[in-house]
Amino acid sequence: MKPLGIILIILVLVAVVAVGYLYLNAKLDITFRECIATDGITQIDFFDNLKSKVSASTFVGTRYTNDDLTTADQYQFLTYTLHFNNHSFLKAEVIEIRISPMQGDVLQIGEESAYDLPSGKQMDLSATILTDRAMHSVREATVSYYFWGIPFTTKLTLGK
Repeated sequence: MKPLGIILIILVLVAVVAVGYLYLNAKLDITFRECIATDGITQIDFFDNLKSKVSASTFVGTRYTNDDLTTADQYQFLTYTLHFNNHSFLKAEVIEIRISPMQGDVLQIGEESAYDLPSGKQMDLSATILTDRAMHSVREATVSYYFWGIPFTTKLTLGK
């Protein structure tokens, strides 16, 4: 009976070390790729659709202000693209990009589906905000994701 107890203790210690190794090596590299600025007037159909969703309270995303949208020529869309590289043995789940607003930012367009990144894979994700036409593109973003249900966050400066 004593040898069986020793074997079970060794197996538990090996399992704890393995889980600790996986957790400590859970790494998701996130790099800023690009920011594309598009005038609202060149995306008039998209802007009008967005404006109607905001006024009807069916908009999916984050509103930074409660002011009503005016005309498309006063706004621009800023689309930030981030590159994700999952170096861990675990799947990164529910990856989300949140842009920190500045004075003049109106809203961030939300995603209707969650993004996961399998082990050893790479992908690009984008986040789009609507802002005043005269605003610059430098923003701070918070990226959140989960490994095995444990939350992780990373802050990045976008648009350097």
